Amino acid sequence: VVATHTQNLVLTDVETTRLPELYQQLKALDIATPNHNLLTDIICCPGLDYCSLANARSIPLSLELMQRFENIDYLNDLGELSIKISGCINACGHHHVGNIGILGIDKGGEEHYQLLLGGSPGNDASVGEILGPAFAKEDIVDAVQRIVQRYLEVRTDAEEPFLACYRRLGEGPFKDAAYANH
Repeated sequence: VVATHTQNLVLTDVETTRLPELYQQLKALDIATPNHNLLTDIICCPGLDYCSLANARSIPLSLELMQRFENIDYLNDLGELSIKISGCINACGHHHVGNIGILGIDKGGEEHYQLLLGGSPGNDASVGEILGPAFAKEDIVDAVQRIVQRYLEVRTDAEEPFLACYRRLGEGPFKDAAYANH
């Protein structure tokens, strides 16, 4: 087993004929979700739950996002879209290179989350841009959902990835969506 930098596991040396059996075993453990490079294939640091440097929790936020976007057909409709979450500026969750990056910050002793859009760690590397004021922890998942919904509304077609759409349109439509109820 190899752990990748994207917090996925690669099971090496599995015979092709045994893949269906392996899949059934992973499915029984509820870890067979086919979400590689999709929105719920989230990278997050341990956050405030396990790190004394963190300003905010990352794991509960990641779990809430995974539950909100659990429909695999919907995820496949969205296509390739990365979310990366860091609990502090040390960036252990690589928030700065997520298509949607989330940075936990302390705001008056309360956990808040700053959104960044447009990051990419690939050959088309870019650092995400801060979208605006931070969101309270009870508002961040809804803001992400509004951004994703806006993406579905403004993309040119079902083949246009989030990052290409963001680069084409800029932050405007996504910022308007994120802060619609803020």
